[in-house]
Amino acid sequence: MKTQIFWVCASALVLGACSVDEDPGQPGTLPPVAGMGNAGAVAPPPGPVVSNPGAPIVGAAGMASVMAGAGGAVAQGGGGGAGSPGGGDIGAAGSTPVAMAGTGAPTAGAGGMEAPMGDYSMPIIPEVAGECPEFTSGSKTIDGLGGIMFNAGAKKEGTGALIFYWHGTGSTAAEVRNIPSAAQQEITGEGGVIVSFGRSKGTGGDCSGTGTFALDDFKVADIIVACAVKNHGINPKRIYTTGCSAGGLQAGCMGIQRSNYIAATAPNSGGVTIGYGKIQDPNRVPAVMTMHGGSGDWVIVSFPQTSEAYDNYMMKAGSFVINCDHGGSHCGAPSALQQSAWEFMKAHPFGTKPSPYAAGLPMGFHSSCKIWTPTDRQPLGEGMGGAAPAIP
Repeated sequence: MKTQIFWVCASALVLGACSVDEDPGQPGTLPPVAGMGNAGAVAPPPGPVVSNPGAPIVGAAGMASVMAGAGGAVAQGGGGGAGSPGGGDIGAAGSTPVAMAGTGAPTAGAGGMEAPMGDYSMPIIPEVAGECPEFTSGSKTIDGLGGIMFNAGAKKEGTGALIFYWHGTGSTAAEVRNIPSAAQQEITGEGGVIVSFGRSKGTGGDCSGTGTFALDDFKVADIIVACAVKNHGINPKRIYTTGCSAGGLQAGCMGIQRSNYIAATAPNSGGVTIGYGKIQDPNRVPAVMTMHGGSGDWVIVSFPQTSEAYDNYMMKAGSFVINCDHGGSHCGAPSALQQSAWEFMKAHPFGTKPSPYAAGLPMGFHSSCKIWTPTDRQPLGEGMGGAAPAIP
Protein backbone atom coordinates (compact mmCIF):
# COMPACT_ATOMS: atom_id res chain seq x y z
CA MET A 1 0.00 0.00 0.00
CA LYS A 2 1.32 3.39 -0.89
CA THR A 3 2.06 5.44 2.22
CA GLN A 4 1.03 9.06 2.27
CA ILE A 5 3.32 11.39 4.19
CA PHE A 6 3.36 15.03 5.07
CA TRP A 7 6.06 17.53 5.85
CA VAL A 8 5.99 19.52 9.05
CA CYS A 9 8.56 22.28 9.40
CA ALA A 10 10.10 22.88 12.80
CA SER A 11 8.57 26.33 13.09
CA ALA A 12 5.10 24.89 12.67
CA LEU A 13 5.48 21.88 14.96
CA VAL A 14 4.17 23.50 18.11
CA LEU A 15 3.15 20.49 20.14
CA GLY A 16 1.57 21.85 23.26
CA ALA A 17 1.96 25.61 23.06
CA CYS A 18 0.31 25.94 26.45
CA SER A 19 2.07 28.75 28.27
CA VAL A 20 1.78 29.36 31.98
CA ASP A 21 2.87 32.11 34.33
CA GLU A 22 6.23 31.83 36.04
CA ASP A 23 4.37 31.78 39.37
CA PRO A 24 3.58 28.11 40.01
CA GLY A 25 0.28 29.09 41.63
CA GLN A 26 -2.19 26.39 42.45
CA PRO A 27 -2.02 22.95 40.88
CA GLY A 28 -4.38 22.06 38.11
CA THR A 29 -4.63 21.76 34.39
CA LEU A 30 -3.01 24.26 32.09
CA PRO A 31 -4.94 26.89 30.18
CA PRO A 32 -6.13 25.52 26.84
CA VAL A 33 -3.97 25.86 23.76
CA ALA A 34 -5.00 28.83 21.68
CA GLY A 35 -7.82 27.74 19.43
CA MET A 36 -8.10 24.47 21.32
CA GLY A 37 -10.07 25.33 24.45
CA ASN A 38 -13.20 23.72 25.68
CA ALA A 39 -15.05 25.43 22.89
CA GLY A 40 -13.42 23.11 20.43
CA ALA A 41 -10.09 21.77 19.26
CA VAL A 42 -8.13 22.56 16.17
CA ALA A 43 -9.54 20.07 13.74
CA PRO A 44 -7.17 17.61 12.13
CA PRO A 45 -6.51 18.30 8.47
CA PRO A 46 -8.82 16.43 6.11
CA GLY A 47 -5.90 14.40 4.86
CA PRO A 48 -2.11 14.34 4.84
CA VAL A 49 -0.43 17.22 3.09
CA VAL A 50 1.52 15.43 0.42
CA SER A 51 4.78 16.86 -0.77
CA ASN A 52 8.26 15.77 -1.66
CA PRO A 53 10.05 16.91 1.47
CA GLY A 54 13.44 15.22 1.29
CA ALA A 55 15.31 14.34 4.47
CA PRO A 56 14.34 15.63 7.91
CA ILE A 57 16.73 18.03 9.59
CA VAL A 58 17.90 17.42 13.13
CA GLY A 59 20.01 19.91 14.96
CA ALA A 60 20.32 22.38 17.78
CA ALA A 61 17.59 24.56 16.31
CA GLY A 62 15.09 21.72 16.34
CA MET A 63 13.81 19.10 13.94
CA ALA A 64 11.89 19.44 10.72
CA SER A 65 10.14 16.11 10.57
CA VAL A 66 8.62 13.98 7.90
CA MET A 67 5.61 12.52 9.63
CA ALA A 68 3.01 10.01 8.53
CA GLY A 69 -0.69 9.55 9.01
CA ALA A 70 -2.02 7.16 11.61
CA GLY A 71 0.12 4.08 11.71
CA GLY A 72 2.02 5.09 8.59
CA ALA A 73 5.74 5.07 7.85
CA VAL A 74 7.94 8.12 8.05
CA ALA A 75 11.23 9.12 6.53
CA GLN A 76 13.78 9.40 9.31
CA GLY A 77 16.92 11.45 9.16
CA GLY A 78 19.75 11.88 11.59
CA GLY A 79 21.52 14.75 13.20
CA GLY A 80 24.76 12.99 13.95
CA GLY A 81 23.86 12.83 17.63
CA ALA A 82 24.22 9.78 19.77
CA GLY A 83 21.77 7.16 18.71
CA SER A 84 20.92 8.80 15.39
CA PRO A 85 21.92 7.63 11.92
CA GLY A 86 25.51 8.63 11.53
CA GLY A 87 25.90 8.92 15.29
CA GLY A 88 26.81 6.45 17.99
CA ASP A 89 24.71 3.58 19.24
CA ILE A 90 21.81 4.66 21.41
CA GLY A 91 23.38 3.08 24.45
CA ALA A 92 26.38 5.34 24.04
CA ALA A 93 24.19 8.33 24.81
CA GLY A 94 23.74 7.09 28.38
CA SER A 95 26.20 6.79 31.18
CA THR A 96 28.84 4.09 31.51
CA PRO A 97 28.38 2.72 35.00
CA VAL A 98 31.14 1.05 36.94
CA ALA A 99 30.25 -2.36 38.33
CA MET A 100 30.38 -2.61 42.10
CA ALA A 101 31.98 -5.61 43.76
CA GLY A 102 29.96 -8.16 45.69
CA THR A 103 26.56 -9.68 45.26
CA GLY A 104 24.53 -7.59 47.68
CA ALA A 105 22.54 -4.45 46.99
CA PRO A 106 24.39 -1.83 44.97
CA THR A 107 25.80 1.20 46.72
CA ALA A 108 26.13 4.68 45.32
CA GLY A 109 29.40 6.47 44.84
CA ALA A 110 31.42 8.53 42.42
CA GLY A 111 31.82 5.43 40.28
CA GLY A 112 28.08 5.01 39.75
CA MET A 113 26.01 1.98 40.65
CA GLU A 114 25.33 -1.29 38.91
CA ALA A 115 23.26 -4.24 40.01
CA PRO A 116 24.86 -7.62 40.62
CA MET A 117 25.26 -9.63 37.44
CA GLY A 118 21.92 -10.83 36.16
CA ASP A 119 19.84 -8.88 38.70
CA TYR A 120 17.64 -6.79 36.46
CA SER A 121 15.41 -5.69 39.33
CA MET A 122 18.00 -3.06 40.24
CA PRO A 123 18.70 0.12 38.27
CA ILE A 124 22.05 1.21 36.90
CA ILE A 125 22.89 4.65 38.25
CA PRO A 126 25.29 6.83 36.24
CA GLU A 127 28.67 7.93 37.46
CA VAL A 128 28.91 11.35 39.06
CA ALA A 129 30.25 13.60 36.31
CA GLY A 130 31.01 17.24 36.97
CA GLU A 131 29.90 19.36 39.89
CA CYS A 132 26.84 18.26 41.82
CA PRO A 133 24.09 20.79 42.51
CA GLU A 134 22.82 21.63 45.96
CA PHE A 135 19.56 19.80 46.59
CA THR A 136 17.61 22.83 47.71
CA SER A 137 14.51 24.35 46.15
CA GLY A 138 15.07 26.98 43.45
CA SER A 139 16.58 27.48 40.02
CA LYS A 140 19.81 25.63 39.18
CA THR A 141 22.42 25.68 36.43
CA ILE A 142 23.85 22.23 35.75
CA ASP A 143 26.45 21.40 33.12
CA GLY A 144 25.96 24.88 31.66
CA LEU A 145 22.17 24.54 31.37
CA GLY A 146 20.21 27.06 33.42
CA GLY A 147 16.58 27.33 34.34
CA ILE A 148 16.31 23.90 36.00
CA MET A 149 13.81 24.22 38.84
CA PHE A 150 14.14 22.05 41.96
CA ASN A 151 11.44 21.45 44.55
CA ALA A 152 13.46 19.56 47.13
CA GLY A 153 12.57 18.05 50.48
CA ALA A 154 14.99 17.67 53.35
CA LYS A 155 17.38 14.76 52.93
CA LYS A 156 16.10 11.44 54.25
CA GLU A 157 18.34 8.48 53.61
CA GLY A 158 16.98 6.10 51.02
CA THR A 159 13.30 7.09 51.07
CA GLY A 160 12.94 9.93 48.60
CA ALA A 161 11.75 9.78 45.01
CA LEU A 162 13.14 11.80 42.09
CA ILE A 163 10.65 12.99 39.46
CA PHE A 164 11.59 14.66 36.17
CA TYR A 165 8.91 16.92 34.69
CA TRP A 166 9.11 18.16 31.07
CA HIS A 167 6.94 21.08 29.92
CA GLY A 168 5.10 21.69 26.65
CA THR A 169 6.21 23.90 23.77
CA GLY A 170 5.96 27.57 24.68
CA SER A 171 5.51 26.81 28.37
CA THR A 172 7.89 27.08 31.33
CA ALA A 173 9.28 25.03 34.17
CA ALA A 174 6.38 26.35 36.29
CA GLU A 175 4.14 23.92 34.41
CA VAL A 176 5.27 21.39 37.00
CA ARG A 177 2.23 22.61 38.95
CA ASN A 178 0.32 20.01 36.92
CA ILE A 179 1.56 17.59 39.58
CA PRO A 180 -1.08 18.04 42.31
CA SER A 181 -0.01 19.82 45.49
CA ALA A 182 -0.88 16.78 47.63
CA ALA A 183 1.48 14.63 45.55
CA GLN A 184 4.22 17.27 45.66
CA GLN A 185 3.93 17.58 49.43
CA GLU A 186 4.16 13.81 49.83
CA ILE A 187 7.19 13.60 47.53
CA THR A 188 9.13 16.37 49.26
CA GLY A 189 7.97 15.22 52.71
CA GLU A 190 9.67 11.88 52.09
CA GLY A 191 12.91 13.61 51.13
CA GLY A 192 12.19 13.56 47.41
CA VAL A 193 13.00 16.03 44.66
CA ILE A 194 10.91 17.24 41.71
CA VAL A 195 13.00 18.56 38.82
CA SER A 196 11.49 20.64 36.00
CA PHE A 197 13.63 21.64 33.03
CA GLY A 198 12.92 25.16 31.76
CA ARG A 199 15.42 25.10 28.89
CA SER A 200 17.21 22.67 26.62
CA LYS A 201 20.77 22.12 25.53
CA GLY A 202 19.38 21.78 22.02
CA THR A 203 22.07 19.30 21.00
CA GLY A 204 22.43 15.59 20.35
CA GLY A 205 19.28 15.18 18.29
CA ASP A 206 15.58 15.38 19.04
CA CYS A 207 13.49 12.38 19.95
CA SER A 208 10.15 14.22 20.24
CA GLY A 209 9.98 15.92 16.84
CA THR A 210 9.26 19.30 18.45
CA GLY A 211 12.64 20.97 19.05
CA THR A 212 11.53 21.86 22.60
CA PHE A 213 13.97 19.46 24.26
CA ALA A 214 16.92 17.42 23.02
CA LEU A 215 18.72 14.16 23.70
CA ASP A 216 21.61 15.86 25.48
CA ASP A 217 19.18 17.06 28.14
CA PHE A 218 19.22 13.47 29.35
CA LYS A 219 22.95 13.84 30.03
CA VAL A 220 22.08 16.65 32.43
CA ALA A 221 19.44 14.37 33.96
CA ASP A 222 22.16 11.73 34.41
CA ILE A 223 24.16 14.18 36.52
CA ILE A 224 21.12 14.96 38.65
CA VAL A 225 20.37 11.26 39.13
CA ALA A 226 23.93 10.38 40.10
CA CYS A 227 24.21 13.27 42.55
CA ALA A 228 20.72 12.76 44.01
CA VAL A 229 21.46 9.14 44.88
CA LYS A 230 24.96 9.90 46.16
CA ASN A 231 24.31 13.12 48.07
CA HIS A 232 20.60 13.40 48.84
CA GLY A 233 19.56 9.90 49.84
CA ILE A 234 17.26 9.38 46.86
CA ASN A 235 16.09 5.78 46.58
CA PRO A 236 17.66 4.58 43.30
CA LYS A 237 14.55 2.48 42.61
CA ARG A 238 12.23 5.51 42.77
CA ILE A 239 13.17 7.64 39.75
CA TYR A 240 10.26 8.63 37.49
CA THR A 241 9.32 10.97 34.65
CA THR A 242 6.22 12.77 33.41
CA GLY A 243 5.34 15.82 31.34
CA CYS A 244 2.82 17.38 28.97
CA SER A 245 2.67 17.60 25.15
CA ALA A 246 6.22 18.10 23.84
CA GLY A 247 7.23 17.31 27.41
CA GLY A 248 5.01 14.23 27.37
CA LEU A 249 6.88 13.06 24.30
CA GLN A 250 10.19 13.81 26.04
CA ALA A 251 9.03 11.84 29.08
CA GLY A 252 8.10 8.92 26.83
CA CYS A 253 11.49 9.11 25.17
CA MET A 254 13.26 9.26 28.54
CA GLY A 255 11.63 5.98 29.51
CA ILE A 256 13.16 4.46 26.39
CA GLN A 257 16.57 6.09 26.43
CA ARG A 258 17.10 5.93 30.19
CA SER A 259 15.47 2.59 30.95
CA ASN A 260 18.56 1.81 33.06
CA TYR A 261 17.17 3.91 35.89
CA ILE A 262 13.65 5.18 35.09
CA ALA A 263 11.19 3.07 37.11
CA ALA A 264 7.96 4.40 35.58
CA THR A 265 6.76 6.98 33.07
CA ALA A 266 3.46 8.88 33.04
CA PRO A 267 3.23 11.02 29.88
CA ASN A 268 0.30 13.46 29.72
CA SER A 269 -0.69 14.00 26.08
CA GLY A 270 2.64 12.49 25.07
CA GLY A 271 4.00 9.11 24.06
CA VAL A 272 6.16 8.73 20.96
CA THR A 273 6.30 10.16 17.46
CA ILE A 274 9.72 9.74 15.85
CA GLY A 275 13.37 9.50 16.85
CA TYR A 276 12.80 7.64 20.09
CA GLY A 277 15.47 4.96 19.54
CA LYS A 278 15.83 1.47 20.93
CA ILE A 279 15.28 0.62 24.57
CA GLN A 280 18.51 1.45 26.38
CA ASP A 281 18.47 -1.88 28.22
CA PRO A 282 15.90 -4.45 27.04
CA ASN A 283 16.19 -6.20 30.40
CA ARG A 284 15.20 -3.01 32.23
CA VAL A 285 11.96 -1.45 31.04
CA PRO A 286 9.86 1.04 33.05
CA ALA A 287 6.18 0.67 33.86
CA VAL A 288 3.98 3.00 31.79
CA MET A 289 0.83 5.03 32.42
CA THR A 290 -0.31 7.24 29.54
CA MET A 291 -2.90 10.01 29.95
CA HIS A 292 -4.66 11.60 26.98
CA GLY A 293 -7.88 13.22 25.84
CA GLY A 294 -10.29 12.48 23.04
CA SER A 295 -10.60 14.00 19.58
CA GLY A 296 -9.71 17.42 21.02
CA ASP A 297 -6.29 16.19 22.05
CA TRP A 298 -4.77 17.13 18.72
CA VAL A 299 -1.89 19.51 17.93
CA ILE A 300 -0.32 18.58 14.59
CA VAL A 301 -0.61 14.93 15.67
CA SER A 302 -3.27 12.96 17.51
CA PHE A 303 -2.15 12.43 21.08
CA PRO A 304 -4.49 9.50 21.67
CA GLN A 305 -2.58 7.87 18.81
CA THR A 306 0.91 8.83 20.04
CA SER A 307 -0.06 7.52 23.49
CA GLU A 308 -1.36 4.28 22.02
CA ALA A 309 1.78 3.87 19.93
CA TYR A 310 3.92 4.30 23.05
CA ASP A 311 1.79 1.82 24.98
CA ASN A 312 2.25 -0.77 22.25
CA TYR A 313 5.99 -0.13 21.94
CA MET A 314 6.62 -0.42 25.66
CA MET A 315 4.34 -3.42 26.19
CA LYS A 316 6.16 -5.23 23.39
CA ALA A 317 9.40 -4.48 25.25
CA GLY A 318 8.01 -6.07 28.41
CA SER A 319 6.46 -3.13 30.25
CA PHE A 320 3.27 -3.20 32.31
CA VAL A 321 1.04 -0.51 30.76
CA ILE A 322 -2.17 1.27 31.62
CA ASN A 323 -3.90 3.82 29.36
CA CYS A 324 -6.11 6.64 30.69
CA ASP A 325 -8.50 8.33 28.24
CA HIS A 326 -10.01 11.26 30.15
CA GLY A 327 -11.84 12.42 27.01
CA GLY A 328 -10.88 16.07 27.44
CA SER A 329 -8.63 18.51 25.64
CA HIS A 330 -4.88 18.65 25.09
CA CYS A 331 -2.90 18.35 28.35
CA GLY A 332 -6.27 18.35 30.10
CA ALA A 333 -5.68 15.48 32.52
CA PRO A 334 -7.67 16.44 35.63
CA SER A 335 -5.97 16.77 39.00
CA ALA A 336 -7.49 13.50 40.23
CA LEU A 337 -5.95 11.66 37.28
CA GLN A 338 -2.58 13.31 37.90
CA GLN A 339 -2.84 12.14 41.50
CA SER A 340 -3.48 8.59 40.26
CA ALA A 341 -0.35 8.96 38.11
CA TRP A 342 1.67 9.58 41.26
CA GLU A 343 0.02 6.58 42.93
CA PHE A 344 0.98 4.50 39.89
CA MET A 345 4.61 5.63 40.13
CA LYS A 346 4.75 4.89 43.85
CA ALA A 347 3.38 1.40 43.26
CA HIS A 348 6.04 0.68 40.63
CA PRO A 349 9.54 1.14 42.01
CA PHE A 350 12.23 -0.07 39.65
CA GLY A 351 12.00 -3.72 38.63
CA THR A 352 8.52 -4.36 40.07
CA LYS A 353 7.34 -7.60 38.47
CA PRO A 354 4.62 -8.59 38.37
CA SER A 355 2.84 -5.28 38.70
CA PRO A 356 0.64 -4.97 41.81
CA TYR A 357 -2.01 -3.76 39.35
CA ALA A 358 -1.83 -6.84 37.12
CA ALA A 359 -5.04 -8.33 38.50
CA GLY A 360 -6.90 -5.02 38.34
CA LEU A 361 -6.57 -1.34 39.14
CA PRO A 362 -6.89 -0.46 42.84
CA MET A 363 -10.03 0.94 44.43
CA GLY A 364 -10.26 4.68 43.92
CA PHE A 365 -7.94 4.76 40.90
CA HIS A 366 -9.14 7.16 38.20
CA SER A 367 -12.02 5.67 36.25
CA SER A 368 -10.60 6.71 32.86
CA CYS A 369 -7.77 4.18 33.16
CA LYS A 370 -7.59 0.61 31.94
CA ILE A 371 -4.94 -2.06 31.74
CA TRP A 372 -3.60 -1.98 28.21
CA THR A 373 -3.81 -4.75 25.66
CA PRO A 374 -1.92 -4.29 22.37
CA THR A 375 -3.44 -2.85 19.22
CA ASP A 376 -1.88 -2.44 15.80
CA ARG A 377 -0.96 1.23 16.32
CA GLN A 378 2.69 1.84 15.47
CA PRO A 379 4.86 4.89 16.22
CA LEU A 380 5.06 7.31 13.32
CA GLY A 381 8.45 6.10 12.14
CA GLU A 382 11.59 4.18 12.88
CA GLY A 383 13.46 4.87 16.06
CA MET A 384 16.88 6.42 15.70
CA GLY A 385 18.54 3.22 16.83
CA GLY A 386 16.57 1.01 14.47
CA ALA A 387 13.07 0.09 13.44
CA ALA A 388 10.30 -0.06 15.98
CA PRO A 389 9.49 -3.62 17.05
CA ALA A 390 6.59 -5.32 15.36
CA ILE A 391 3.42 -5.44 17.42
CA PRO A 392 2.04 -8.98 17.79
